[in-house]
Amino acid sequence: MKLRLIWIGSNSDVEYAAAIDRYVNRIKHFFPVEIAELPPGERGRQTQSEVAMMRGQSARLLAAIPERGYTVVLDERGQMFDSVKFARWLERLTIDSPHGIHFVLGGDVGLDDSVRQRADKVVSLSPMTLPHQLARVMLLEQIYRACTLMRNIAYHK
Repeated sequence: MKLRLIWIGSNSDVEYAAAIDRYVNRIKHFFPVEIAELPPGERGRQTQSEVAMMRGQSARLLAAIPERGYTVVLDERGQMFDSVKFARWLERLTIDSPHGIHFVLGGDVGLDDSVRQRADKVVSLSPMTLPHQLARVMLLEQIYRACTLMRNIAYHK
């Protein structure tokens, strides 16, 4: 069972990139992890509008989601979990989803409804809008926390 994270844009902020690498390396002790980082597209006065950019990014995200596996889209309108319930839910998915779990995160212009409709589950990290790089770190930390809870390893307090 593989965890695949699909997101728009790069980790241009050094601090966020370091935190992302730290949690990815920790999760790799439990599950194989793959990150698909998709280009955000052009931005500026002479280029496309934010709506057109969102549609383009959403189309790239949809194209990157494998046919098989369980797809989780992160969106502030999704279901919220506490850490323990998230761990139990993720543990069940690791058993029931032999073709992997795909976590999809949009960029700074958001997601088109087509991406949410493609999801098997829409999950929220917070009802607040978060910077997309911070959302990546929060998701990875919660996945790592869930892994430690599944294995009864001291980390969660």
